[in-house]
Amino acid sequence: MSARFSAQMGIRMKKTNFFRKLRRASAFDVFSNILIIILCVISVFPIYWMCVSSVKYSSDVVKIPPDWIPTRITLRNYADMFRNNPMLTWIVNSVAVTALTIAGVAVVSSAAGFALSKLDFYGKKLVNAFVLSALLIPMEIYIIPLYKQIVELGWKGSYWAYVLPNIAMPFGVYLIRNVYDSIPNEIMEAAGVDGCSKIRFFFSFGIPLSRSGIAALAILTGVRTWNNYIWQLLAASNSPNSYTLPVGIAKLFTDPLNLDYGVRFAAATVSALPLFLVFFAFQRFFTEGVSAGAVKG
Repeated sequence: MSARFSAQMGIRMKKTNFFRKLRRASAFDVFSNILIIILCVISVFPIYWMCVSSVKYSSDVVKIPPDWIPTRITLRNYADMFRNNPMLTWIVNSVAVTALTIAGVAVVSSAAGFALSKLDFYGKKLVNAFVLSALLIPMEIYIIPLYKQIVELGWKGSYWAYVLPNIAMPFGVYLIRNVYDSIPNEIMEAAGVDGCSKIRFFFSFGIPLSRSGIAALAILTGVRTWNNYIWQLLAASNSPNSYTLPVGIAKLFTDPLNLDYGVRFAAATVSALPLFLVFFAFQRFFTEGVSAGAVKG
């Protein structure tokens, strides 16, 4: 009986403390929490509608008033999507382009960030200023010269056109440089006393110490590359087998002969699903990497 009585008293005390905190909450706290909830619902609703519409019949998708909760569910949209379109080829192209771009950005940004942070060379401040200024240049300004270059090189529709123009990422260099700035210089100096060269320090200590920043950069690069519709549209050839997933899905949405909205939403869901899985799986690394350079060592 004493244990049961103690448990009941503990529950009552928790309820009392909860209501006391609720009464102490200011009007601003209540308003801000309500506003956050409303904004979250507004942000999540398009994703919910996309996923729900992907399992509806096409006639139900355009139904007015709409069925907020589907009454008829079908998986035929996904079957038709893979049967009538080279979806597997588009997925493989997107995965390959994203993986190669992530690897290239990680290598280039890590090396450049380490050099700008830990090495002393002539023109270092000028290079730093150039990297920062490159962050202000939108892609739309240099996209036409890039397109002309890949056409002249004969790369149109190849992985070279998809990957190489996106490897030099100024934001990646800036992010990794800040991560290396948070590593004390005394560590490299102590390693140098023991005979460790700077190149060896980079591979043996620099990369392991900056892995959280590299992981965050990999996630950001992956999302950016996976959704990079404009450049991938320009780099693709006329063959559907050269399309990536964003380009192929865009063709489905703009095809006047294919008005099956269920298939369109199924394709959009397939395109968005990998990003959700990757982000939730590596959310911890993303948070650590973004904040890694915030505190100087």
